[in-house]
Amino acid sequence: MSEEVHDMEASPSRRVNLELRFTMYHLPPLDDALIIGKRAAVGANSISRAFEELTPGTFRLIAVDHHVAEAILVRASDLRKLPESELVRRLLQQADQIMDAADTLHVKLDFEFIVGEQNIKV
Repeated sequence: MSEEVHDMEASPSRRVNLELRFTMYHLPPLDDALIIGKRAAVGANSISRAFEELTPGTFRLIAVDHHVAEAILVRASDLRKLPESELVRRLLQQADQIMDAADTLHVKLDFEFIVGEQNIKV
C-alpha cells in the first residue's frame, strides 16, 4: 500500500482545459482611427504605409504638434463628417488623459446625424 501512495505522489494528475474563440479577421485591422505616440514601437509613417498597401486611399495620416502623440491615422471618410481640426482636437484632448508616448491607441468613432425639417411646403 505504501508503494501505491508513493506512485500517486510521483505522478500527479493533469487536467487540460481549452477554449477557442473564432472571429472574422478584417483587413485592415482598424475601424476608424489610431493615435500614434512619439515613441511607439511602430512609427506613424510605417503604419501609414502598411495601411496604404492594404487599402489604398482609405486612411489619412495627420501629423500633430503634441507632447505625446506623433500623428493620427484616420479613416478619410470620417473627415467628411467632422472638420479635421475639430476631430483632432477632441481625440488629443482625450488621449492626454490615458496615453503616453510609447502607446498607440485604437479609436472607434461612432457618428450619429439627426436631421429635422420643419415648415416644408408641399
